Amino acid sequence: MSGRTSARDDVVVKSWLRCVDTHRLDPARPTEAYIVPDTQLREHREQSERLIAIARSGLETLFKQVAGQNYVLLLANAKGVTVDFLGDPLFMDQLRTAGLYLGSEWSESRTGTCGVGSCIVTGEAMTIHQTDHFDTTHTPLSCTAAP
Repeated sequence: MSGRTSARDDVVVKSWLRCVDTHRLDPARPTEAYIVPDTQLREHREQSERLIAIARSGLETLFKQVAGQNYVLLLANAKGVTVDFLGDPLFMDQLRTAGLYLGSEWSESRTGTCGVGSCIVTGEAMTIHQTDHFDTTHTPLSCTAAP
């Protein structure tokens, strides 16, 4: 068990270092969620049409299982842009503000250490839990992503 924890911690540390050294992000400066403009979102969705069609049924099934527990499901493309999502319609404004919304970008270079961004970089399934996130805006979240 400790080997897994150690490997996960190593991934988080390397991500944080990339955030500071490569992406020039500052953990003391929270950033607002970035939602791509509508024209770019259409392009991302068109390019991901097959992925969306294949994944949608699974997303809907999973969302039914977690309904009422304040979970949000995001489907991101290889660039970290959310091309499909399921969330509680009552909280759409809050979800958009938090970046848990259609068109939000979760790349490591934009958002820092997060489930989607770290998964893209490593090519492995990843869970980034609360304070593992680089940006303090996301520390209430636990994010799991898989390639």
